[in-house]
Amino acid sequence: MSRGAGRGRLCLPGGPEREACHYPPLNRILTTHPGLMRLLASLPRYARTDLPVLILGEPGTGKDLVAEALWALSSRASQPFIRLNCANLGAELAGSELFGHLKGSFTGAERTRPGKFKAAHRGTLFLDEVGDLPLEVQPRLLRALDQGEIEPVGGDKPVKVDVRLIAATNQNLPRLIALGKFRQDVYDRLAVLVIQLPPLRERGEDILFLANFFLQKEASRYQRRIRDFSEAAQRRLQAYHWPGNVRELRNVVTRAVLFSQGPLIQVTDLHFAPARSAAPGYEKISGETDSVRPDQEELVEMLWEEKGNISALARRLQVCSRTIYRWLKSYGVDLEKVRLEGTAGRENLADGAGARQAAR
Repeated sequence: MSRGAGRGRLCLPGGPEREACHYPPLNRILTTHPGLMRLLASLPRYARTDLPVLILGEPGTGKDLVAEALWALSSRASQPFIRLNCANLGAELAGSELFGHLKGSFTGAERTRPGKFKAAHRGTLFLDEVGDLPLEVQPRLLRALDQGEIEPVGGDKPVKVDVRLIAATNQNLPRLIALGKFRQDVYDRLAVLVIQLPPLRERGEDILFLANFFLQKEASRYQRRIRDFSEAAQRRLQAYHWPGNVRELRNVVTRAVLFSQGPLIQVTDLHFAPARSAAPGYEKISGETDSVRPDQEELVEMLWEEKGNISALARRLQVCSRTIYRWLKSYGVDLEKVRLEGTAGRENLADGAGARQAAR
């Protein structure tokens, strides 16, 4: 049997069975990683307060499981746990989803809708992908957090709500603030308590531990007589960088269980997603890609504000100077012109860069 198999559910330090039974909501979070185990052990303390919690981590690291555990361990566990994914919500839809609307308040509003805040009254509201929340809606979220009241779309009277808020994101919120895409005051209110989840590639033996857990579960589910991973398959699993984290690991193991031809999963049975440098969330957090790159006009504007100082702009956006130079090159922006021309030349500079870009 490969390493990690048969260890059971290790959720907290001090013995898996005793601790898992003592904190049942943590049973779904499996790990042997000491750092993550210490974090999980601290969750009951986070749960005892009604303060907002901001959960940070790459996609697939279990942010939703941690949010649900915080609710289940809290004094609000008997009250609703309401989720909302903020990704791909326009301002009008986000406002309606969060705060509700009255019948006839806009085209298509055929009935009154209470919204997530009201649905979560006396319970917990989990806002996933909060970094994607439209800027126009964020002041209303701040009002709900600060004053405990909301105003439905089309309404003219505030409604009091008692909600514990948990938010999660894989994005670098300070960098979004620097770009003017997220409000500093909302961030300050959300980040009272912060939980950072480690990516799978940093969790050592958790890779084989979880792989064996998923193998046993999926083999039973699909009635496949598969015992283990070959030594080569184990080495491949450990060498892979897992941009999709635990979610991707489960998918890889499930496919291998379904299509393996023998009792051992071979390295040829392991099929990974198309190659990419790192997980999208990791890229946003680490600042290594263009995931929140400003558009050409914004970049030129910020260059003028920093008087063409690349180092200052890099500090402002929390990226390295080479990234700024790469962005400038991709847009065809002439840095020397930024430094030499006055404010009056800004429009000509941007227009010239756009023309060069279009000519490529």
